[in-house]
Formats: sequence, structure tokens, C-alpha cells
Amino acid sequence: MVAISRSKVNIYIVAADTDMSSLNATDIFKGDIKSYSASGGEKDVESDPVFGGYVDKEKPITQVELGFEIVPLIDADKASRWDELAYTTETIGAKTVYTMSTDNLSSTAVAPTARMVVIEAVNGTDYTTVAYNNCNVTVLDLEHNADDNRTYNMTMKFSPTTDDGVSNFMSGKLAATALPNWSQLNNN
Repeated sequence: MVAISRSKVNIYIVAADTDMSSLNATDIFKGDIKSYSASGGEKDVESDPVFGGYVDKEKPITQVELGFEIVPLIDADKASRWDELAYTTETIGAKTVYTMSTDNLSSTAVAPTARMVVIEAVNGTDYTTVAYNNCNVTVLDLEHNADDNRTYNMTMKFSPTTDDGVSNFMSGKLAATALPNWSQLNNN
């Protein structure tokens, strides 16, 4: 029996609806994710007492929230990847900056898009993978204490299903690249 440890986990963060079979090693976020957590997705049923028994009222499934604690790297190819997930990318001449602008964007500005997050645990040929689709960054908090590394706390949220009722969550005892694509799920 082997526990899921940090050395056995791959975390992919790519564009929403990415073809699962196209995930590759360059999509794995290595070196700067310190911890992750998921919460939400509860389906609450409220029982209302009536004469002769109860009437159950099903409430919608709650939104899911993913949380990441990140130690950002300053490497040339990784220094801005968290800003790119959370903020609008704006190019002015040869300079690229990240802003909180979302309205009336210039022709060179690109607003952040929804993402797919896949967390794969692997031990030899044994896998367990969980995938989340259509995730949007809602918070990217910065903290830097003098006696520690600079950290980000990033929160992503997503609805349990798309507008068409297709799940934005799946898990399985499969490698990330072996999971079905979102378009293959039950309501498609």
C-alpha cells in the first residue's frame, strides 16, 4: 500500500476542454505549487415536515472551489504564469504587463480564460486522477514575509455542471491522458 505523496502527483493546468490525450509533461506545474485543496460540490436535501411524513426539497449542488498555495518561480518561462491565469495580459509595444482590466480592452489585451485542472497521482502503473473543467480564477493573493518565500494563494471556482448539464468534474483510476474528454460525458 502506497500513500499519495508529493513525489507521486502531477498537476496540469491548461485551457478548459483540452483534449485529455494531448496532455504532456510541459503542461505539468512543477516546483511551485506547495499545497492544493478542493471544497464544495455538496448536494443538500432539506426535509420539510408535512402531515403523513416529509417532503424532500433538493437544492442545487454548490459551486466547487479549488485552492492553491504557490511559491512562484522567477525563471524566465515561469515567472508570469500565475498572473496569466488571473489577470488580463496587455502588450504595449514590446512590453507585456498584467492588469485587472476586463472592460473595453484594447486589441492587444487578452482577458483570462477558463481552465482545466487535472491532478494525477501515479505509482508505477497505478493511477488515480481527478479533473475539474471550466475553472475561473477568482482570487490571487500575494504574501511575502521577510523570513519566508513569496507566496500566492490562488482560488479557482467552477459550477458542478455546464449550462447544458454536463459535469465539470470527473475522477477515475486512470492516467490523466486516458480520461475521456468532456465532450464524451453523459449529456453529450
